[in-house]
Amino acid sequence: GVFRHIGTGQSSDALVWGNAGGMLDALLGFARKNPQVLLELKTKSARVEPLLSRDDLPPNIVCSWTLGPEPVIANEEHGTAKLEARLEAARAMADAGVKVAFHCHPMVRYEGWRGDYEALAATLLERFTPEEVLFFTLGAVTLIRPVVKAIRERGGESKILQMPLTPDHHGKLTYPDEQKVELFSALYQALTPWHEGVFFYLCMEPKPIWERSLGFCHADSETFERAFGEWFRRSLST
Repeated sequence: GVFRHIGTGQSSDALVWGNAGGMLDALLGFARKNPQVLLELKTKSARVEPLLSRDDLPPNIVCSWTLGPEPVIANEEHGTAKLEARLEAARAMADAGVKVAFHCHPMVRYEGWRGDYEALAATLLERFTPEEVLFFTLGAVTLIRPVVKAIRERGGESKILQMPLTPDHHGKLTYPDEQKVELFSALYQALTPWHEGVFFYLCMEPKPIWERSLGFCHADSETFERAFGEWFRRSLST
């Protein structure tokens, strides 16, 4: 069948609720019936026990964690698991033979960001092998205007609107291109030992940003999806 990558993290955290309402039963059943699909369970939690307690996990799932330096998690991701807890949960899934993946999206610029992201990369290289990590994504803070309005109206502890953001070609607020390239390049280079064994991609960025940050770019979305599908199929045999 045609390869499809289905992510469960667009509307809710995939793991934090456990199997409430039979959610995991349904997701894993779907993956089992559709082996051509890569089902991604995306989370900022450390709640992996409901998965680890099963002995029937299908091979076409990947558990992914959104990561960032602890200052970002502490200041902007209230109510989520701490960085160390996320890493321990990912390690537990990898030990169980389940592929893991990581998202550094959104990357955030702040005083000391470079050292913190490089330290995060060093920790990942130390704790995981490339064979255990299916893919790694990078992205920058990107806000549509209704979200900006909602953040302002809600108030609270977020500092995300204190940084200088500029409209991109879609009218979304994000960092200027030069700052994005600096962010992505720093983290990508810090993960050099993974370049050959992990599928890297940028989230919602145009070709010039890819080329300047990663040194390559897929010709179009169809080429990207085909490359990702082939990578996934190869991973099933390793």
